[in-house]
Amino acid sequence: MIASWRGLAVAAAIAVALAVIAIVDPLRTERAAVDRTLVPGFDPARATELIWERAGQPAIRAVRAGERWELHAPGAIPADAGAIGDVLAALRGARWHRLGDAPPPHATLTVIAGGERHVLGVAAPIAGTEQTWIARDGEGAVVDRWVARALDRDRLSLQVRRPLADAAGARTIAITGAVPVARARRPGAAGGAGDVASGGRVDLRIEGMPRRLVRPEPLWLAPEVAAALERALRDLAIVQIPDGPLSGHGLAIELTGPAAAAVVTVELGGACPGAPALVAVSGTAGDGCVEQSAADAVKAAVAALDRPPGAIVERRPVPFEPARVVLPDGAELATSPPRVGDAAADVTRVAELLAALAAPAEVVRLPAAPPTAHLTATDRAGAAIALDLFADRVVARAGEPVALRPAPGAWSLLVRPARELRDLTLWVEEPTTITALAIDGVRYRRGAVIGAWDRQPAGPADAARIEALVAGLAAPRALGFAGGPLAAAHRVTLEVTPPVGAPTRHALELGAPRASGCPVHTGSDTVVLPAAICSEIAALAR
Repeated sequence: MIASWRGLAVAAAIAVALAVIAIVDPLRTERAAVDRTLVPGFDPARATELIWERAGQPAIRAVRAGERWELHAPGAIPADAGAIGDVLAALRGARWHRLGDAPPPHATLTVIAGGERHVLGVAAPIAGTEQTWIARDGEGAVVDRWVARALDRDRLSLQVRRPLADAAGARTIAITGAVPVARARRPGAAGGAGDVASGGRVDLRIEGMPRRLVRPEPLWLAPEVAAALERALRDLAIVQIPDGPLSGHGLAIELTGPAAAAVVTVELGGACPGAPALVAVSGTAGDGCVEQSAADAVKAAVAALDRPPGAIVERRPVPFEPARVVLPDGAELATSPPRVGDAAADVTRVAELLAALAAPAEVVRLPAAPPTAHLTATDRAGAAIALDLFADRVVARAGEPVALRPAPGAWSLLVRPARELRDLTLWVEEPTTITALAIDGVRYRRGAVIGAWDRQPAGPADAARIEALVAGLAAPRALGFAGGPLAAAHRVTLEVTPPVGAPTRHALELGAPRASGCPVHTGSDTVVLPAAICSEIAALAR
């Protein structure tokens, strides 16, 4: 009975606890359901317009245009993608801490997303804290101060401030107009002596990678000259919005990017309305003002381009890594994998040629006489440089007003015959697949056991010596090419019987030994083999 009463008491206690939980839980659920997002349900992808307003100032409108945003001020100009992204991220991630009556805002942001419209008023920071009041649709909310900083924008913070930031990646750079200092070129001048002052006007066009000047005359540019211009254009930053319309510009700059990218233009020059110490700029990114030092850097880089060709020319004959080279004797060299004509090329010798093409050379005057040969290098994208080769160790890129004189060692590599680029390994066989070796009238045939050899006509066979020679002839590598006629002293034939495939034969004709080695005729070429191989052949011929 006692146990029954105890069980009843426990059951009653459990029932009371469950009843309390049932009463308390809705309160918890209600508290947990409070939405503390500043803009409930905000989806950045649905936002179509952002409008900033301040008393006494024109409204600033950012409007989505496809995949990008535009500022209407009042004409449409590109908005800074990073700034708009920061605003949208803040609208999505901002949370409020408490609600109340917000003080009057100094600026408002209207967010339009589909059919929804939210008005956020940014008020002054709360003294002594890192928090700020924001009036959201008429209700005050306290948020972290970073939220207010992200949402409280002016025209300068939303505009593209570095309109020429992509100068280093531009396909073309065109610059026209006037610069304070410029020097005119004398056609064909190789250096700076004798330059004459010009009227200060330039008309330049630069294309490609590496950089090539195509106007006023074709010239591959020295990388430091091109880099100085790209750096000056990149660093041209708008620091202030002008108070009024702009007038008078000195330089017009145009960048063309990838095929799908819009052309970027900037006009630089003239005083900035409202800030005479600054320089005015206008163009596709809108009006603005830049520091005088930044404008001077651009003008100095442009003026540096308007110098004699010898001062700005690329001193490397070929300033890129070629994929193909048409050599002076007409043979074609492929660099990866290395092949010259229909034969494998020697990796080391190809590397030597490429190093010679990329080695800086002395700038000299363009010869009056016609070239004696030509060399053409083409990169993987199909861009080509045609080099004219002249007497007296001079090369010139076709169409350029100056020439280059490589160092003697580099010149010898440029004019080296195509055959000297070939891989000097005559063939490669597995030694054990060489089943017969004939030297003049003596024939050695491999026995049934590796290392055993039979001789015809009958006689002693030094198996170790034959095996060593066969190992050397399995992959013979020449030391170079031999000139002049060759009187054959010995004739050698190798018979190769691979495990799979048809048998093959290799034939050699050996001449008399020389100090450099032993001349050997193989097909159409005469090469030099190490003297030790020829000595072993002569010994086994007896």
